[in-house]
Amino acid sequence: MDIAIEHGLDPYKVIVDHNNEETVKDVLDRGFWAAFTIYPFTKMGNERMVEIAKQYGPERIMVNSAADWGISDPLAVPKTAALMKIRGISDADIELITYRNAITAFAQSGQIDEADFAAIGGAIDQSQKFEGNTILRGGQQPRIDKSSIIIS
Repeated sequence: MDIAIEHGLDPYKVIVDHNNEETVKDVLDRGFWAAFTIYPFTKMGNERMVEIAKQYGPERIMVNSAADWGISDPLAVPKTAALMKIRGISDADIELITYRNAITAFAQSGQIDEADFAAIGGAIDQSQKFEGNTILRGGQQPRIDKSSIIIS
C-alpha cells in the first residue's frame, strides 16, 4: 500500500487481495478495496468471511473464488452469499460484497461491461470437462454433497 501511494496511485483504484482478519482494517482505513479469496483448507473460509462482513460492513469489501494452484472451490462466492444470508446479513450488503463492489472497482478501468456477466442458466456439474479441462485442482474430486455451503 505504501508503494502504491508513493507512486501516486489513488487507493480507491487499488484492490488488495488475500486479506484476513489481521489485514482488513488497515486496508480499509487507508482507502483501498479489500478482497478476500475464499479457499477450502487455507487462507480464508466463508465462516470467517461472514464475521468480517458483520464487523466491517460492505463498503469496499469483496469476495472472490479461485480455480488455481491447489484445492479450490469456484462456487465459493455463491456459497459465501448463502451463508451470509443464513447468518443475518442483509440482501443489499450481500449483493455489494459478492457482486456490486467488484463491478464498481473493476469498472474503473473502463474495460468492463456488466452484460458480460449475465447469468447463462443451466446446472453446474463439477464432473463435466470443457475441451478436456476441469475446474478441479490438486487431485480434488467432484463434489457429491452439493448442498453444503460451508468452506473451512
